[in-house]
Amino acid sequence: MASDLDRIIEYETMLQDKNTRSNQKILEKLLSPDFREVEKSGLSFDFKLITTQMQSEKDSEWTVHSQNYQCITLSESVQLLLYQSAHRNQQGNYSDFCKRSSIWLFNKGRWQMPYHQGMPCETFSISENISAKQSANSL
Repeated sequence: MASDLDRIIEYETMLQDKNTRSNQKILEKLLSPDFREVEKSGLSFDFKLITTQMQSEKDSEWTVHSQNYQCITLSESVQLLLYQSAHRNQQGNYSDFCKRSSIWLFNKGRWQMPYHQGMPCETFSISENISAKQSANSL
């Protein structure tokens, strides 16, 4: 059985995947209805805006690499997830380095994200990608 940290990392990495980002049912399970995001540009999004944007994304030539996950317990039902991310193109080159933070809230028997923020950062050393199972089956 997966720990809360494993489950939260699994859900976070699912949200980095195009198949999840284009599936409204999964997004409604993972993101809180009062979701807010502040992206690295400083723009803010609510649930409706971010899910509309995610569903309209075109297939891209890059994937998200994420690493160095740290989880801070704010309360029994609230976790702050911190990590680094970068985009990896088809040639294996990395760009768009960011520090990211997400708040995950355990409510009505499941974890949901009410808040996410990304902030550009300097280039960091790439380590093995987190091997979280990207599956909607655990929802």
